Amino acid sequence: MNDTNITAEKQSQSRSLKSFFRHIRPVFYALFLLCTIGIITQPNFLTIRNLRNIILSTTPWAIATIGQTLTLLTAGIDLSIGPVVSLTNTVAAFLMKDYPEYALGISFLCIALGLLIGLINGLVIAYLKLNPFLFTLASGIVIQGLTLGIMYQPGGLVTPEFLKISRVSIGLFPLAIFYILVLYAIGSFILKRTSFGLSIYAVGGNQNSARLSGIRIERVLIAVYTISGFTAALAGLFIASRIGSGDPIVGEPISLDTLTAAVLGGTSLFGGIGDLWGGLAGAFFIGTLSTTLNLNNVSPFYQWIIKGFILIAAMAIDLWRHAGNNE
Repeated sequence: MNDTNITAEKQSQSRSLKSFFRHIRPVFYALFLLCTIGIITQPNFLTIRNLRNIILSTTPWAIATIGQTLTLLTAGIDLSIGPVVSLTNTVAAFLMKDYPEYALGISFLCIALGLLIGLINGLVIAYLKLNPFLFTLASGIVIQGLTLGIMYQPGGLVTPEFLKISRVSIGLFPLAIFYILVLYAIGSFILKRTSFGLSIYAVGGNQNSARLSGIRIERVLIAVYTISGFTAALAGLFIASRIGSGDPIVGEPISLDTLTAAVLGGTSLFGGIGDLWGGLAGAFFIGTLSTTLNLNNVSPFYQWIIKGFILIAAMAIDLWRHAGNNE
């Protein structure tokens, strides 16, 4: 091989490497930087115990972020996710305490509640044309009130078998990581490889064009919000399994955490842009951030401030990108 060919091959490899790094989303760099900070500030950061804790604490956010990402892709939003998480967590623990023999049926009841709430959200947003932000915020308030009516303080008890959902491990890592990967693989396949997934992008990109191309926009919106209710219910059940009881306000931060995770992962608030894997990286960023701050004894009040600034920064970047694309 002569010098010219060697030079051309090196240039080709260099271009391929640059292209590879250019297509990596900023959230992955941010996650890497955060992990580096965690390793530097806490010698125990890379222990199996801490990594398990990050996975388990991130799992509910990761599951619920699937639904939030889908709603954002349609240029909508779901602020009822957190209250649905609280409701299903509370109902599961409340009923299992007195009827442990019906644990499986109670789990399906909680999933049905999530599906029903999501269906109602979707129907109202699709046919009554109410603003998704305002309606899901209002429906979330109603759901939170119902949850506090069922249980106004932490209590209830889940069955020992139900606890295993979050505590079983395969090798060194909890089974929860496989729940996440399976759900994201299925969701990503639907989003990228099916007509329904393509319809979601079309609706978020331009509803008028989507309607003219024959897409039933109302059906897409109903399906998306129903899926969001479903994933929120799964997140609530996982939390019930992890803590072993119910907490009527446990889902309080999850609506904004899932929003932050999705936007950090590259999903646009204006719809039509984004995917699930970026949202998963965003969810692990939030989970790793919370764990790192807890390890460094940062007050929960300051953690809220930090997460708020991160969400503001993510939204500002998204707005800047959107403005640039429209120029």
